[in-house]
Amino acid sequence: MNMNYGKNISAVIASAVVLGSTLNGFADSAVEQKMLSYDLTSNFNKIEPEEIPGNIIKKISTEWMLITAGSDKNFNGMTASWGGIGFWNKPMAFILVHTERNTYKFVEQNDYFTLSFFDEKYRPALMLFGTKSGRDMDKTKEAGLTGISTNPGIAYAEAKLIIVCRKDFSTMTTPNNPPNGHKLYFGEIIAVWQKK
Repeated sequence: MNMNYGKNISAVIASAVVLGSTLNGFADSAVEQKMLSYDLTSNFNKIEPEEIPGNIIKKISTEWMLITAGSDKNFNGMTASWGGIGFWNKPMAFILVHTERNTYKFVEQNDYFTLSFFDEKYRPALMLFGTKSGRDMDKTKEAGLTGISTNPGIAYAEAKLIIVCRKDFSTMTTPNNPPNGHKLYFGEIIAVWQKK
């Protein structure tokens, strides 16, 4: 075992941003949905992870994001205000998902997840994704969003920034490593799409 492995994990956690949730009890969705036939490259520019604009702390903690995983026929999105971006031998993002969330099984069962960021005018959509359950409604439709394939990954046409991640490492949190009951996922950033 590489002895620098533990140091690398500590370094990325220390250098990345771990943010507490600012909303109570984010809900999530899991409904069979229609995907839009969408030309990603006509509407988004592909940029390097190092070119992600703005303050990532602000983006995650106060602007929020949607974590999404699944397939073209069945995907799931949830609002989150904690996570981070750093470097662990390659550009990485990390998220935490509670094991009781419906999102958990989607992230577990798929190799990719996306982080979608939006303009402030989409705050009501993020509130809906954060407070309503997809068991009761098609949240994507109700929120006025459109699911698209990022090939690989699923995101939203209305996003201003989409980060596509391939799962790389995961571990359960513990009582001494809050928030307890969550699974921590690190994903290699394989693509970043910025709205034109």
